[in-house]
Amino acid sequence: MKTQDNEIVFSHGTREHTVAVIIPLYNYANHVLETLNSVFNQSTQDIDLIVVDDCSVDRSLDVVQGWMKQQSRQDSEMGMLLVRNRANAKLSITRNTGISHARADYCFMLDADNIVYRRCIEKLYGALQARPDADAAYSLLEVFEGAEDIIGAGVFAEEGLIHGNFIDAMAMFRRDMLLDFDGYEHMQHGWEDYDLWLRMIEAGRIALHIPEILARYRQHGNSMLRTETNVNKNITFLHDFMKKRHPWLDLH
Repeated sequence: MKTQDNEIVFSHGTREHTVAVIIPLYNYANHVLETLNSVFNQSTQDIDLIVVDDCSVDRSLDVVQGWMKQQSRQDSEMGMLLVRNRANAKLSITRNTGISHARADYCFMLDADNIVYRRCIEKLYGALQARPDADAAYSLLEVFEGAEDIIGAGVFAEEGLIHGNFIDAMAMFRRDMLLDFDGYEHMQHGWEDYDLWLRMIEAGRIALHIPEILARYRQHGNSMLRTETNVNKNITFLHDFMKKRHPWLDLH
Protein backbone atom coordinates (compact mmCIF):
# COMPACT_ATOMS: atom_id res chain seq x y z
CA MET A 1 0.00 0.00 0.00
CA LYS A 2 1.49 3.29 -1.10
CA THR A 3 1.69 5.81 1.74
CA GLN A 4 3.51 9.07 2.42
CA ASP A 5 6.21 9.80 4.97
CA ASN A 6 4.54 11.70 7.78
CA GLU A 7 4.94 13.04 11.28
CA ILE A 8 2.59 12.90 14.26
CA VAL A 9 1.42 16.37 15.27
CA PHE A 10 -1.02 15.42 18.03
CA SER A 11 -2.21 12.20 19.67
CA HIS A 12 -4.71 11.57 22.45
CA GLY A 13 -6.26 8.47 24.00
CA THR A 14 -5.51 4.80 23.82
CA ARG A 15 -6.56 4.60 20.15
CA GLU A 16 -7.76 1.02 20.71
CA HIS A 17 -11.22 1.38 19.17
CA THR A 18 -13.52 -0.54 16.86
CA VAL A 19 -13.85 2.07 14.08
CA ALA A 20 -11.24 4.47 12.71
CA VAL A 21 -12.69 7.57 11.05
CA ILE A 22 -10.10 8.69 8.51
CA ILE A 23 -10.19 12.29 7.27
CA PRO A 24 -7.75 13.43 4.55
CA LEU A 25 -7.29 17.18 4.85
CA TYR A 26 -6.14 19.76 2.34
CA ASN A 27 -7.07 23.45 2.64
CA TYR A 28 -10.45 23.02 4.32
CA ALA A 29 -9.94 25.30 7.32
CA ASN A 30 -13.36 26.84 6.70
CA HIS A 31 -15.24 23.50 6.76
CA VAL A 32 -13.30 20.99 8.84
CA LEU A 33 -14.62 22.06 12.26
CA GLU A 34 -18.17 21.17 11.24
CA THR A 35 -16.91 17.80 10.03
CA LEU A 36 -14.97 17.11 13.24
CA ASN A 37 -17.91 18.09 15.44
CA SER A 38 -20.18 15.71 13.56
CA VAL A 39 -17.76 12.86 14.35
CA PHE A 40 -17.40 13.90 17.99
CA ASN A 41 -21.20 13.92 18.39
CA GLN A 42 -21.71 10.37 17.13
CA SER A 43 -23.94 8.03 19.13
CA THR A 44 -20.86 5.91 19.87
CA GLN A 45 -17.50 7.02 21.25
CA ASP A 46 -15.83 3.77 20.17
CA ILE A 47 -14.00 5.76 17.49
CA ASP A 48 -10.40 6.54 16.66
CA LEU A 49 -10.40 9.84 14.75
CA ILE A 50 -7.44 10.08 12.36
CA VAL A 51 -6.83 13.29 10.41
CA VAL A 52 -4.05 13.33 7.80
CA ASP A 53 -3.05 16.80 6.64
CA ASP A 54 -1.65 16.77 3.10
CA CYS A 55 0.53 19.88 3.51
CA SER A 56 -2.33 22.38 3.62
CA VAL A 57 -1.28 25.96 2.89
CA ASP A 58 -4.16 27.51 4.83
CA ARG A 59 -4.84 27.21 8.59
CA SER A 60 -6.26 23.67 8.38
CA LEU A 61 -3.55 22.02 10.47
CA ASP A 62 -3.76 24.62 13.25
CA VAL A 63 -7.57 24.47 13.27
CA VAL A 64 -7.61 20.68 13.71
CA GLN A 65 -4.84 20.69 16.30
CA GLY A 66 -6.64 23.35 18.33
CA TRP A 67 -9.90 21.42 18.13
CA MET A 68 -8.26 18.16 19.22
CA LYS A 69 -6.53 19.81 22.15
CA GLN A 70 -9.83 21.31 23.27
CA GLN A 71 -11.75 18.02 22.94
CA SER A 72 -9.00 16.08 24.73
CA ARG A 73 -9.76 18.08 27.86
CA GLN A 74 -13.35 16.80 27.86
CA ASP A 75 -14.47 13.47 29.28
CA SER A 76 -14.44 11.56 26.01
CA GLU A 77 -13.35 8.02 25.20
CA MET A 78 -12.63 8.87 21.57
CA GLY A 79 -9.06 8.49 20.35
CA MET A 80 -7.55 11.27 18.26
CA LEU A 81 -4.55 11.40 15.96
CA LEU A 82 -3.34 14.24 13.74
CA VAL A 83 -0.53 13.54 11.30
CA ARG A 84 1.00 15.66 8.57
CA ASN A 85 2.46 14.39 5.32
CA ARG A 86 6.05 15.52 4.77
CA ALA A 87 5.19 16.27 1.13
CA ASN A 88 1.91 16.76 -0.70
CA ALA A 89 0.74 13.29 -1.78
CA LYS A 90 -2.83 13.85 -3.07
CA LEU A 91 -6.00 12.13 -1.93
CA SER A 92 -5.50 8.40 -2.48
CA ILE A 93 -2.08 8.23 -0.82
CA THR A 94 -3.28 10.45 2.01
CA ARG A 95 -6.18 8.06 2.65
CA ASN A 96 -3.73 5.15 2.60
CA THR A 97 -1.58 6.95 5.13
CA GLY A 98 -4.59 7.18 7.42
CA ILE A 99 -5.31 3.47 6.95
CA SER A 100 -1.70 2.66 7.85
CA HIS A 101 -2.12 4.48 11.18
CA ALA A 102 -5.44 2.80 12.00
CA ARG A 103 -5.56 0.01 14.56
CA ALA A 104 -9.31 -0.53 14.37
CA ASP A 105 -10.96 -3.40 12.54
CA TYR A 106 -13.13 -0.99 10.54
CA CYS A 107 -12.27 2.22 8.66
CA PHE A 108 -14.79 4.90 7.75
CA MET A 109 -13.70 7.34 5.03
CA LEU A 110 -14.82 10.92 5.53
CA ASP A 111 -13.78 13.93 3.48
CA ALA A 112 -12.96 17.09 5.42
CA ASP A 113 -15.93 19.05 4.05
CA ASN A 114 -18.69 16.48 4.64
CA ILE A 115 -20.85 15.78 7.69
CA VAL A 116 -22.09 12.58 9.33
CA TYR A 117 -25.40 12.34 11.14
CA ARG A 118 -25.40 11.18 14.74
CA ARG A 119 -26.00 7.45 14.15
CA CYS A 120 -23.95 7.05 10.95
CA ILE A 121 -21.04 5.09 12.44
CA GLU A 122 -23.31 3.00 14.64
CA LYS A 123 -25.58 2.05 11.73
CA LEU A 124 -22.83 1.13 9.25
CA TYR A 125 -20.91 -0.84 11.87
CA GLY A 126 -24.07 -2.68 12.88
CA ALA A 127 -24.76 -3.63 9.27
CA LEU A 128 -21.28 -5.11 8.86
CA GLN A 129 -21.52 -6.94 12.16
CA ALA A 130 -24.73 -8.55 10.97
CA ARG A 131 -23.12 -9.60 7.65
CA PRO A 132 -19.70 -11.18 8.20
CA ASP A 133 -19.55 -11.92 4.46
CA ALA A 134 -19.60 -8.22 3.54
CA ASP A 135 -16.51 -6.01 3.39
CA ALA A 136 -18.06 -2.54 3.14
CA ALA A 137 -21.23 -0.58 3.82
CA TYR A 138 -22.48 2.72 2.41
CA SER A 139 -25.65 4.77 2.82
CA LEU A 140 -27.75 7.40 1.12
CA LEU A 141 -26.23 10.88 1.28
CA GLU A 142 -27.99 14.21 1.37
CA VAL A 143 -26.43 16.78 -0.98
CA PHE A 144 -26.25 20.31 0.40
CA GLU A 145 -24.82 23.70 -0.59
CA GLY A 146 -25.73 22.93 -4.17
CA ALA A 147 -28.72 21.54 -6.02
CA GLU A 148 -30.62 19.53 -3.44
CA ASP A 149 -30.31 15.83 -4.13
CA ILE A 150 -29.97 12.36 -2.62
CA ILE A 151 -27.06 10.25 -3.84
CA GLY A 152 -25.88 6.72 -3.14
CA ALA A 153 -29.11 4.96 -4.11
CA GLY A 154 -28.64 1.53 -5.61
CA VAL A 155 -27.27 -1.86 -4.72
CA PHE A 156 -23.64 -2.82 -5.16
CA ALA A 157 -23.50 -4.77 -8.43
CA GLU A 158 -21.61 -4.83 -11.72
CA GLU A 159 -24.59 -3.61 -13.71
CA GLY A 160 -24.92 -0.61 -11.42
CA LEU A 161 -21.30 0.50 -11.82
CA ILE A 162 -20.64 -0.34 -15.46
CA HIS A 163 -21.60 3.13 -16.73
CA GLY A 164 -20.13 5.16 -13.88
CA ASN A 165 -19.90 5.52 -10.14
CA PHE A 166 -22.89 6.28 -7.91
CA ILE A 167 -21.23 5.46 -4.57
CA ASP A 168 -19.25 8.12 -2.73
CA ALA A 169 -16.01 7.37 -0.90
CA MET A 170 -17.89 8.05 2.36
CA ALA A 171 -18.27 4.42 3.41
CA MET A 172 -17.12 1.94 6.03
CA PHE A 173 -14.68 -0.86 5.17
CA ARG A 174 -13.14 -3.80 6.95
CA ARG A 175 -9.52 -2.77 7.38
CA ASP A 176 -8.29 -6.26 6.50
CA MET A 177 -9.89 -5.94 3.08
CA LEU A 178 -8.28 -2.53 2.48
CA LEU A 179 -4.90 -4.02 3.33
CA ASP A 180 -5.54 -7.04 1.09
CA PHE A 181 -6.29 -4.63 -1.77
CA ASP A 182 -3.22 -2.46 -1.03
CA GLY A 183 -5.52 0.43 -0.25
CA TYR A 184 -6.42 3.04 -2.83
CA GLU A 185 -4.62 3.18 -6.17
CA HIS A 186 -2.84 6.48 -6.76
CA MET A 187 -4.67 7.88 -9.78
CA GLN A 188 -4.13 11.16 -11.55
CA HIS A 189 -7.22 13.41 -11.38
CA GLY A 190 -9.17 11.20 -8.97
CA TRP A 191 -11.64 8.28 -9.17
CA GLU A 192 -9.58 6.16 -6.79
CA ASP A 193 -12.80 5.44 -4.87
CA TYR A 194 -14.55 4.23 -8.04
CA ASP A 195 -11.54 2.06 -8.84
CA LEU A 196 -11.71 0.46 -5.40
CA TRP A 197 -15.41 -0.38 -5.83
CA LEU A 198 -14.63 -1.94 -9.24
CA ARG A 199 -11.79 -4.02 -7.84
CA MET A 200 -14.14 -5.26 -5.14
CA ILE A 201 -16.70 -6.25 -7.79
CA GLU A 202 -14.04 -8.12 -9.76
CA ALA A 203 -12.92 -9.98 -6.63
CA GLY A 204 -16.47 -11.00 -5.73
CA ARG A 205 -16.54 -8.85 -2.59
CA ILE A 206 -19.76 -7.55 -1.08
CA ALA A 207 -20.71 -3.99 -0.12
CA LEU A 208 -23.98 -3.36 1.69
CA HIS A 209 -26.32 -0.55 0.72
CA ILE A 210 -28.06 0.99 3.75
CA PRO A 211 -31.23 2.76 2.48
CA GLU A 212 -31.06 5.56 5.05
CA ILE A 213 -29.65 9.08 4.85
CA LEU A 214 -26.75 8.86 7.29
CA ALA A 215 -24.51 11.70 6.10
CA ARG A 216 -24.38 14.95 4.16
CA TYR A 217 -22.31 15.55 1.02
CA ARG A 218 -21.19 19.14 0.47
CA GLN A 219 -21.41 20.24 -3.16
CA HIS A 220 -19.32 23.33 -3.86
CA GLY A 221 -17.18 24.85 -6.56
CA ASN A 222 -13.83 24.24 -4.84
CA SER A 223 -14.17 20.47 -4.59
CA MET A 224 -11.68 18.22 -6.39
CA LEU A 225 -14.56 16.83 -8.45
CA ARG A 226 -15.36 20.29 -9.82
CA THR A 227 -11.85 21.71 -10.16
CA GLU A 228 -9.93 18.69 -11.46
CA THR A 229 -11.78 15.42 -12.04
CA ASN A 230 -14.59 16.69 -14.28
CA VAL A 231 -12.45 19.09 -16.34
CA ASN A 232 -12.87 18.05 -20.00
CA LYS A 233 -9.37 16.75 -20.76
CA ASN A 234 -9.11 15.08 -17.36
CA ILE A 235 -12.41 13.24 -17.60
CA THR A 236 -11.40 11.94 -21.05
CA PHE A 237 -8.11 10.70 -19.59
CA LEU A 238 -9.94 9.01 -16.72
CA HIS A 239 -12.40 7.26 -19.04
CA ASP A 240 -9.53 5.82 -21.10
CA PHE A 241 -7.47 4.91 -18.05
CA MET A 242 -10.33 3.18 -16.27
CA LYS A 243 -11.37 1.18 -19.32
CA LYS A 244 -7.82 -0.15 -19.57
CA ARG A 245 -7.89 -1.21 -15.91
CA HIS A 246 -11.45 -2.54 -16.10
CA PRO A 247 -12.26 -3.52 -19.72
CA TRP A 248 -15.88 -4.40 -18.89
CA LEU A 249 -16.77 -0.75 -18.24
CA ASP A 250 -18.98 1.16 -20.67
CA LEU A 251 -18.08 4.80 -20.02
CA HIS A 252 -19.01 7.71 -22.28
